[in-house]
Amino acid sequence: MDKTKELGTQPIGKLIARYSLPSVIAMLVNAIYNVVDRIFIGNYVGEGALAGLTIAFPVMMIIFAFASLIGAGGSALISIKLGEKDMRGAAHVFGNTVGTGIIITAVTLGIVFVNLEGLLGIFGATEEIISYALSYMRIILYGFIFQMLSFTFNNSVRTEGQPLLPMAAMMISAVTNIILDYFFIVRAGMGVEGAALATIIGQFSGFAILLSFYIRGKSQLRPEFRDFIPQLSIVVKIFSIGFATFIGTLGTSVAMTFLNRGLSEYGGTPAITAMGAINSLYTFFIMPIIGIQQGLQPIIGYNYGAKRHKRVYQTLKSGIGVAVVFSVVVFVVLQTFPELFISMFIDSASSTAGIAATGLRYFILMLPVLSINIIGVAFFQATARGKTSMVLSMLRQFIFLVPFVLILPGFIGLTGVWIATPIADALAVLITLAVLIIDSRKSREPDADELVSMKSLMEEAAV
Repeated sequence: MDKTKELGTQPIGKLIARYSLPSVIAMLVNAIYNVVDRIFIGNYVGEGALAGLTIAFPVMMIIFAFASLIGAGGSALISIKLGEKDMRGAAHVFGNTVGTGIIITAVTLGIVFVNLEGLLGIFGATEEIISYALSYMRIILYGFIFQMLSFTFNNSVRTEGQPLLPMAAMMISAVTNIILDYFFIVRAGMGVEGAALATIIGQFSGFAILLSFYIRGKSQLRPEFRDFIPQLSIVVKIFSIGFATFIGTLGTSVAMTFLNRGLSEYGGTPAITAMGAINSLYTFFIMPIIGIQQGLQPIIGYNYGAKRHKRVYQTLKSGIGVAVVFSVVVFVVLQTFPELFISMFIDSASSTAGIAATGLRYFILMLPVLSINIIGVAFFQATARGKTSMVLSMLRQFIFLVPFVLILPGFIGLTGVWIATPIADALAVLITLAVLIIDSRKSREPDADELVSMKSLMEEAAV
């Protein structure tokens, strides 16, 4: 049964609820298990171990950047092909996405594994915490291929009009991880190795559920063996569309590297530990915005391919509105009770807790409107305008954040490290908003439905 047709006919509000809500729930659950990982580590292994995971995070982001380059670009191109009613083309893109993704991820994992200790040193690991980071990453790397395939399948299954299955897969993955965290860390005393093992087993369980969708023949896409052999022209298109996600994810890694170095210089290990707690909370509350973005992508991509431009911009405006409302609520809660949330990771009696609470208040200052940049990047990506999405994606981390992290601490110390992020966010949001406004005013192409009406009127007039 072809469920993609509803993307071009159902009311936009209903579609956003149908596609974004499962993605939001899935991303929340995914964020919960990342938070639980750090709660277990912080409470049962120690602050040094939590700092080690904070240092490992940028390395994980580098690997995930390459996976997202393929997965995000492929799913956007599949959506457009489905909107054009090109099922063979969509199947061919899907096969190329999977094949290229496996090759790229395998090569990346090999390079990272060989150079792991040096990379962790570059990202700010000290003698005090590098052993924790190494122990964690050496296990995580073995299971990362499942995370890459899960990311790709999540996007492609959702693109086919099946938003509930990715949600179920991510929920089962997260619950599996949380249960195993308890047994491996608390009961077996395996420390960071237990957290890593729980993570890769959880990722495999989610991957297996998504894989079954294709094995059971539920997919509309029918790729042939030759479709999985990368074709240069298709791979170039996938790369050009997905490059914005790649840059954004890689930018997170680069930004965290400079942030960790600044924190180490001006606040020492306690500041890095504080960042681990802040980043966990930030990720938890930013994930629903990513979920909204993921739900919008197939709606925008399909209608763009079908040349229903009014529906494309209506989806964009509605999606940003929902995300901003959610973000404002989260902002108020975190600013009002920062100590309460920080105490989930760090003993409230520790001096580190005070550093983290102050840092959190600064770090999230632009959270209420940050979704404008996140969804703006996804909008241009879903409409196959890779260059624009790439530039907007680079704004926050590469163009603004890194310079501010390098400059501000020299004047105001640790506070400069914390406020570099909201200043960079503010500038990125302003530019993204301006670009979206200009684009909406420039877009005057006739809608597909309008063309049909015009054709009918012309035929009637001729009669």
